[in-house]
Amino acid sequence: MAGDDERGGRLFDSWRSEANPRQFEPDAKGTAGVPDGKGGPRGDGTLLFADGRPLLNDEGHDYRFKNLFGWDLRGPAGIYGPAQQNKKSLLGVDLLAWPGDATALADRLEKGDAQIPAFGPVMERSDLEALASFVVAVRDGKLPRPDQLFRLTSPAQQNYALVEGASAERGKQLYAQRCTGCHGADGTRMLFDKGAYSLGSHARQKAYEDWAKILNGHPGSAMKRQVRGATGKEMTQELLDLLAALCDRSAFPRGTASQPDVPDGDPRCGGYLR
Repeated sequence: MAGDDERGGRLFDSWRSEANPRQFEPDAKGTAGVPDGKGGPRGDGTLLFADGRPLLNDEGHDYRFKNLFGWDLRGPAGIYGPAQQNKKSLLGVDLLAWPGDATALADRLEKGDAQIPAFGPVMERSDLEALASFVVAVRDGKLPRPDQLFRLTSPAQQNYALVEGASAERGKQLYAQRCTGCHGADGTRMLFDKGAYSLGSHARQKAYEDWAKILNGHPGSAMKRQVRGATGKEMTQELLDLLAALCDRSAFPRGTASQPDVPDGDPRCGGYLR
C-alpha cells in the first residue's frame, strides 16, 4: 500500500479539518458522559472500541490523533505522557512501537481494538492509509523522527529541548526562501492561538508541535510540506535548522502576540537561543 504520508501527517494533526466527508461532530467536552455530537457508529458523536465501549470526548480530544497519541506519536512514552505534560486525553499506545506495515496499521485504525477506537465509520479508507503511511515513515526514519529533533526533559525543564547539530544560519536562509511569503520576514505577520504567539515565540515554546507543521503543512490550509530533502536524514536537518533559526528572538520577535516570550536561559532552545 502506498499512501500520501504528507497528507497523512495533516490528518494526524486534525483529520476533521483536512477531510471530514461524513460530517462527524464529536460530543462536546465536559458534558458529564452525555454524548451530544453528530455522526459516527451511534449517531451521537462518539467512536467505539472493538468491544463496543464508547470513547467519550469529555477530555476534549475531539478524536484528533495528536491529542490521543501526542505530537511525537509516542503516547505515554512521549511529550504528552505522565512524566511530561500528563495530558488526560492520551491513550495508552505508542504508535512508533506498533509493528507491521502501513496496511496493517490502517486495518487496526479502521477496526479499532481494546486500546483505540475504530475510525472506519468516520474516515475514508484512503485517508486511513495515508495516515498509516505517515506513522510508518516516521517510525522507520523515512521521515524525521521527533526524537531526532528534540529530547524529553523534566517538567521543571519545560519538558523538551532541541538537540544539537543545527545550523541556525542555514535555517534563516531556508526561512527566507520558503516562509516569508506567508509569515513575513520576521514571522509576525500571522499570529497563532487567538493572537497568543508569533511564529518565533510559538516555535521557541512548542517546537514539539511546529516540527509537524513544517513537515506536513497545516490541515485545511494552503500550507503544505516545507522541507525538500530526499531522505529522512536530510529533512531532519532542514527541520532542525529552521527550528534553531526561530530561536533568535531578535530576528523572529514576539511582535504583538499576547503571550510572553521565553526568557534568557530558557532550556527549550538551549544554545540556539538568542
